Amino acid sequence: MARSGMPDTYIGREQAYIKHTILKAYLARLFMIIGQGKEPVINYVDCFAGPWQEEDKALRDTSIGISLEQMASCQQGLRERFGGNVRFRALYIEEDIAAFDKLQAFLARQPNPDIDTTCLHGDYTTLLGDIVAWCGGYFTFFFIDPKGWRKVVSAETMEPLLQLPKSEFLINLMYDFINRFVGVDRHADDMSALFGEVPDLDDGTPEDRQRILLKRYRGELKKYYQGRSACVPIMRPGHDRVLYYLVYLTRHPRGIDVFKTEAQKMEIVQRITQQECRLRKQIEQDGTADMFADDAGLPPQDQMPGDNRLEARACLLPRLSEGPLMIDYDVWADLLEDSDLYPADFQEAMKQLVEEGLVQNLDADVSRRRTKIIRPRRAGRSERWVRNPKSG
Repeated sequence: MARSGMPDTYIGREQAYIKHTILKAYLARLFMIIGQGKEPVINYVDCFAGPWQEEDKALRDTSIGISLEQMASCQQGLRERFGGNVRFRALYIEEDIAAFDKLQAFLARQPNPDIDTTCLHGDYTTLLGDIVAWCGGYFTFFFIDPKGWRKVVSAETMEPLLQLPKSEFLINLMYDFINRFVGVDRHADDMSALFGEVPDLDDGTPEDRQRILLKRYRGELKKYYQGRSACVPIMRPGHDRVLYYLVYLTRHPRGIDVFKTEAQKMEIVQRITQQECRLRKQIEQDGTADMFADDAGLPPQDQMPGDNRLEARACLLPRLSEGPLMIDYDVWADLLEDSDLYPADFQEAMKQLVEEGLVQNLDADVSRRRTKIIRPRRAGRSERWVRNPKSG
């Protein structure tokens, strides 16, 4: 097992490990939160289930195995800790017949009788009515992880699912492929389906292109999904280039905080995994490595992503200059959604602003708070922050 914690079964498909890491971590948090509420049933739907390139017979290296493991774990946890009796259901959809046969055989051996599992063979876009009916009005988490990008993740295609009131989504947007074809005439209709129109990206940096395309795609989703969105990049293994984005949709402001918190942890794992991938390639190419350092070329495990405090400060100060700002769940979600920064970025930036005397909390002494200086609560119960008038 690598220092990042990545099992050997993921070598050569490190991007899948990063994707599965955030899926596993978020499902664990989500199922426990929803299960403590009044929902009697929690649904999980995987629209491109596979299995694909699995190396583990128990499918622990696939979204199938991960989802079943989290449902079983959370079901047990809810019973033991809260006396809950939440029913978990899972629907797995796969078009490829060979993969579907493996999926069907695996589910037939599923050892947990308390989790209802169903599988459907076919293209999920032709089964939307069946999927909606299966959901039954219960809370449903959709994992949409296609191998391609054309006509499968557009807002119009997913409209029946996006309009389900009790739903959350994690969508794989194959950015690297889309970026290659965004200016190609024969893909103009595909781009219009994804972005509402053919984007004009003749000028601007690669970062500008990413920002524009993600903003437009998320905007298209929100035409049908009345909620919030966030996204995190998954890098091509061993390269400083985005392979795809995981786009998350939720209708609850706390969902953004939970997802971005888990995504931040994933970012640290991704940085270490990238370095491990580069080191393996170096060894394969020249057969040499530092024999005296197991961690050669790897960053410290607690190394954080780039310092985004300046950007976080730039988001906070204008809001604080307009008068006292109550940072409740909604305001906190606004900050995370509008900037695509992580919770720790804002926490560190606010801590710095307080230490510099530029900002003060009107409702609490925050001098002893070390990591979470901002503590969002419900409206009316949250703390007010304001820019110090003497700071100019």
